[in-house]
Amino acid sequence: MTVKEKIVDQGALLWKFLGFFQPPLLRCIHASVIVLVLLQFLLSTVMVVMPYGPSPLAWIHIIIGMFLCVLGISLVVLSIKKRGLRNFFPYLWGDTDQLVKDLRTAAQFKIVGPRPKGLPACVQGLGMCALLLAIFSGLWWFDDWSNDRSLLTVFSVHKFFVWSVALYVLGHGGMALAHFALWQRKAAPKK
Repeated sequence: MTVKEKIVDQGALLWKFLGFFQPPLLRCIHASVIVLVLLQFLLSTVMVVMPYGPSPLAWIHIIIGMFLCVLGISLVVLSIKKRGLRNFFPYLWGDTDQLVKDLRTAAQFKIVGPRPKGLPACVQGLGMCALLLAIFSGLWWFDDWSNDRSLLTVFSVHKFFVWSVALYVLGHGGMALAHFALWQRKAAPKK
């Protein structure tokens, strides 16, 4: 099997694995948001915005950011519509039983499975908040830039939330890939 065939095979298996948790539309939006967030992060490391205007790469960042606004908000709305706000933020209702169980499991260095109101769901809720805050602070920055207002404060705010999203992507994505690897190992035919 070639490297290309392995990548395609793993992609198909990952798509199937995500199907256990998300319907097709949500999976497509989720995958699109992942790609756009990673692209935005990479672009932000090389783009330049000067007082006279953005560089071409910064314009690409701005345009992709507008698409990300629509897709990111759609992802959050559809996720909450599917699972409910209480699934992602049970502690706001004082419902911490599953979260406490999951934290005990994690403290023993065991992988915590995805359960309603559990640690992974709560982390996902925080990640959705970070994504929305990065989106809205990006819109705030764009509005300030468009209207010749000071950019320093809003840039710092946006940068903070972008780094929060980057850390979330690493943690959430890393754990998702760990679960995916375990699922593959369990699903693999015994030799």
